[in-house]
Amino acid sequence: MLRLTPHIKFDLSIICLCLILNSISAFTQINQSDAPVFYGISAYYGQFQVHTKSLYPYNGTHPYGVEFELSQLLLRDNIRETFGTFIKWGVGLNYVNFDHSDLGFALTGMAYIEPFIRSGRRWRYSLKAGMGVAFMSHPYHPASNPQNLTYSTQLAFPLFGGGSVYYFFTNEWAIKATASFQHISNGGIKQPNLGINYPVIALGVEHTMHHYTIPPPKRLHHFKKETRMDILMGYSLKEDTTHTNDQNVITGFVNRSWQVSRINAITGSFFIEYQESSEITSNKDQWSIAPLVGNEFILGKLYFGQQIGAYLLKGQKAPNLLLQNYYLRAKINAHFIAGVNLKAHGRVADFLSVQLGFTF
Repeated sequence: MLRLTPHIKFDLSIICLCLILNSISAFTQINQSDAPVFYGISAYYGQFQVHTKSLYPYNGTHPYGVEFELSQLLLRDNIRETFGTFIKWGVGLNYVNFDHSDLGFALTGMAYIEPFIRSGRRWRYSLKAGMGVAFMSHPYHPASNPQNLTYSTQLAFPLFGGGSVYYFFTNEWAIKATASFQHISNGGIKQPNLGINYPVIALGVEHTMHHYTIPPPKRLHHFKKETRMDILMGYSLKEDTTHTNDQNVITGFVNRSWQVSRINAITGSFFIEYQESSEITSNKDQWSIAPLVGNEFILGKLYFGQQIGAYLLKGQKAPNLLLQNYYLRAKINAHFIAGVNLKAHGRVADFLSVQLGFTF
């Protein structure tokens, strides 16, 4: 009797999905569209990153998984005028096995945006970034799973960034290769939370049931480079290192943004933080102050920023002098802005906070 190994079963699943999509396509009326919907499946393989000595037992492990995607390619002229290129946005459902009994597996739902660097008839190149929520199967437990210091809650927040190369052998079918860097943590809500970092290589197929045409290159209209000022307050509830007390973290941001292209801006920020914790005895040690500089992607009314800075005043909880800051903010109207913010030190996330503020 033929024995089906997990790898053979996975290959058969991909083949069956392709056949099903092709059969549906044959019986579906094909209409011209300026926003074709794509269905995709990819298999990926990665390398666990040991970013602290505590994670050395997982050195040499290789996370692997499968991703199902539903996306829409936006070919409208106003999209190209706004972003300077065509973009795709979509959602993905992922299964990833972390290749170690301590770490288990994750089921993630991700939303992403994908601007194209080049959109040819056959070859297409893109950048891709997204975030979402994840179910984690084997969180830290002092009795049953004390070795896992990467995550301690079954709810976590994955982030990723990377790029893809597509080859369309027909207008409806494509193969794609993707390289990305993945991060999963709970944002400091509960300790331990060293996080899981792993670069991956993925190979997959995409299909659309719509007929579409990539518009030819054109000279874009001139756009006005804008500046923006944001003043925001943030709040986070995180657990201290004793795993017994919650810390209220209050933050303030003054952010200045100078647009340099249709989708990019340079940012400068002034950051102040107050951490309430029973572990900190001095009032001065509860405060942190830092200037930050970085890049911001302008995606309509969404702003995705990446910043780096150095503490002028370093609180007791800060492990080193340098810090990183990542945010996703949405402009609610002409005066209000809201979003989420992730502060990190090196490859370890400190806390995830929600923000609300004024923009002008």
